[in-house]
Amino acid sequence: MNAVGIPEPFPAKPHLWVETLWLLKSLTASEPLREIPLRQGLNLIVSPPGKGSSGHGVGKTAFCQLLRFALDDPLWSEGSALRDELLQSEDLKEGAVAARVHVGGETWTVLKPWRHQKMYRASRNLDWRQLAVDNAENEYPAYQDALRQHFVGTLPVQELPGSGQPIEWHHILAWCSRDQNARYQHYFQWRAEGVRFSLPAKSPLALIQIVLGLLHDATTLRDLDGAAKAVESQKSRLDQLREEPARLLNHVRRQLANRLEAPINTPFRQEGLIEHPNLIGIARQRHEAYQQELQSIEEERKVLAHERQRLLERRTPLKSNLDVIANEVAQMEALIAGDIEQLEALQNEAASLQQNLSKHCDAGNRLLKECDYVIRRIGQVQIDRKQRSVLHQQTKESLESSLTPLRRRLGEIGDEITPLDNALADIDGKSVDLDQRYAQALSDDQLLSETIENYEYYESLASGKTQSADMDAVQRKLDLVRRRYEQLQLQLEKERQVVAGRRQAISEAMKAVARSLPSFQWGVFNDEEKHRNHPFRMGPMHSTTYKVLEILAGDVACLLDSTQEQSFHPGFLLHDSPREAEMSENILWALLGHVAENGGDSLQYIVTTSTAPPESFKAYERYRLSTDSVDGLLLRKRLGVEQAALT
Repeated sequence: MNAVGIPEPFPAKPHLWVETLWLLKSLTASEPLREIPLRQGLNLIVSPPGKGSSGHGVGKTAFCQLLRFALDDPLWSEGSALRDELLQSEDLKEGAVAARVHVGGETWTVLKPWRHQKMYRASRNLDWRQLAVDNAENEYPAYQDALRQHFVGTLPVQELPGSGQPIEWHHILAWCSRDQNARYQHYFQWRAEGVRFSLPAKSPLALIQIVLGLLHDATTLRDLDGAAKAVESQKSRLDQLREEPARLLNHVRRQLANRLEAPINTPFRQEGLIEHPNLIGIARQRHEAYQQELQSIEEERKVLAHERQRLLERRTPLKSNLDVIANEVAQMEALIAGDIEQLEALQNEAASLQQNLSKHCDAGNRLLKECDYVIRRIGQVQIDRKQRSVLHQQTKESLESSLTPLRRRLGEIGDEITPLDNALADIDGKSVDLDQRYAQALSDDQLLSETIENYEYYESLASGKTQSADMDAVQRKLDLVRRRYEQLQLQLEKERQVVAGRRQAISEAMKAVARSLPSFQWGVFNDEEKHRNHPFRMGPMHSTTYKVLEILAGDVACLLDSTQEQSFHPGFLLHDSPREAEMSENILWALLGHVAENGGDSLQYIVTTSTAPPESFKAYERYRLSTDSVDGLLLRKRLGVEQAALT
């Protein structure tokens, strides 16, 4: 290591590089449609502008897609515009791509027809012609396993923190071979159709941190992500609990306004010093009205009770006399009928009254033994009992003649009692009405008071002055998970300090790239959360054009850093037409020159471009395509997916 703790680069071949790409018209072809040789280091696939041509539409993007296809990019098999067009072509539908690929020191020959996925083949010993034969030994699963083992199996973390999604080779390949259709819009946008991350907002950065050797244990990061979700969950729950009082507050406000028959927009309290209608003021007036009504009802109750007492005092002696005469009439009728048992029962009435003398009289609220009419009635019945022997001696005719005046008197007393009974019934009816009015007024007053109390309670909750028991419980949980989150942040920062040397090495690589470019003085790599969307930066100049340049420079810095022993980067990079309309030629060649000078044979950087290379870059030109003739096109046939010029 050097003085700042950054490991020195070690000389090695790229972990991954493609030596040759063949395009075949069919599996039975004896010669390839196109053979494109590639080398370690910088490789240029160029299509300079020609006569009346901008250099576009020759097949550069198709070359990149077919190269990715040979490197086991699964998106090809799932469908692409290029694949669809090739399968629809009578000349090319039986075609295939073949490549000689070096993976971790082993050399593989891969053959992949674009029609039949079951015919994908690979071998460490055979060439593409031998693989095209049906009975050739097929090691394609072993080829896929080699890619996984060398570029995923060696990673210190096998799953993406946060989502738990297993890291796959095609995730890393997408980063190292950006889709030209994504147009370098965002550092983490690698494919126009996405890379199938289950957590696309966070997974790309986490993958880069793992591959660059910045994350050796994802436990803290996973725990931190879980704590962050717990914080958001508790915050959301607390917000819901706080929103509920606000909703209930509006409901109670409407309920109160309706109860008071006030406009819905009437303020709850007086606002300012000027007196305006408000619900509290109206409620206070309504409460006073209810209290006055309750007091008035009490006064009416007292008047009715006094009148009822007066009527009872008039009615009671009349009723007593009525009962005495009725008893006497009943005895005579029983005697005439010869009903001795009924006669005995009627004659025992005096004894029954004597047993109740200790009870109160309803009419006068006094003991029965103190009521004159009761004593008189008892005496009368006792006298009547003495006369029983006389009654037995009377004839039936004389008994019936004696009944006539008694019955007349009975009717007279009944006539006197009837208006009193009617008056008492009227008082009882009025009492029932008063009871109902009292209950209604009391209920309305209580409901009004409860509504105001509810409003003030929900208002206190909604304003945050007080909290409910549920809010307190959730707040305690929120405070707890926040403390846990803060502890994990400190732990993560400690772990970040352990790999500070790696981060510094990548920043130094980015600085070197920036300084190799015209007008740039500094470059930096920062993977902190606040720089999530912009990890690679250069300056001091900046514009939308340089945003694209920063993305390319960041990729190049990671590629050059792949020579460090602590990096897990494949040492392979493919850029499809990175300059068109996004940077000047001198910046492009300065960027490529930096890779050529500092990368050597320890990496492979493949660039397609329609910019004619200067003489100093002729040695890196591996293949030249052209629109001047059909033979100059990648597949010797014009494809619709390559027609649109880039802007």
